[in-house]
Amino acid sequence: MATRKKEKVISFSFDSPLVIVFAGFSILIMVLNSIAESRGAEGLLGFFSAPAAFKAGAGAFNFRNPVHYLRLFFHIFGQRKWINLVRDLSFILLLGPQLEKLYGSKMLLLMFTVCAFVSGVLGVCFLQQPLCGASCIAFMMILLTVYMSIKKQTVPVSCVLLLLLYIGQGISRIGGGNSEIVHLLAGICGRLFGMIQPEKKKPASTPKKAPENTEADSV
Repeated sequence: MATRKKEKVISFSFDSPLVIVFAGFSILIMVLNSIAESRGAEGLLGFFSAPAAFKAGAGAFNFRNPVHYLRLFFHIFGQRKWINLVRDLSFILLLGPQLEKLYGSKMLLLMFTVCAFVSGVLGVCFLQQPLCGASCIAFMMILLTVYMSIKKQTVPVSCVLLLLLYIGQGISRIGGGNSEIVHLLAGICGRLFGMIQPEKKKPASTPKKAPENTEADSV
């Protein structure tokens, strides 16, 4: 009797914990914020956005408010429009798993933190409106990918075009003006920090032991 072939089962792998959790939390914040604003309530961007410059008025940074210091880090989870969220997460989900495998989750989390803090501080210093979004994280990942290619002495033209397009839309007025420039500068700072840190090394493979001769020596 012929044996039946085993059916292939599709399984999902949690290949990039940090990137997946970041994307999932950002989408959750966007959904909750959209629901709250559609019902006329105050959205979540009051917390998930970096304060504006000191002379900006009601949304300005307040040294006496401890929540404003947290907002310097958590603003990367907030976003005002779905199209901007999809754009940033497309880059992050595409490039993030490879970078997390190379640098490790802890080191990549540290780069995220540096980008968030730098962009938050620059927003407090120069922007007249609260800053939010993960464009700095996406730009940092593009720079990391290009740097990895340079180390291999082979730079794909697609990576160069992607980098030029992202920078072009960032410095243009259509791309968001000063807020996008802040994201670009923060991404560069996070990339410079990642350049200093060593990459995650692969464990050295142990040499195979030669098989022992179990046969008895002949007399």
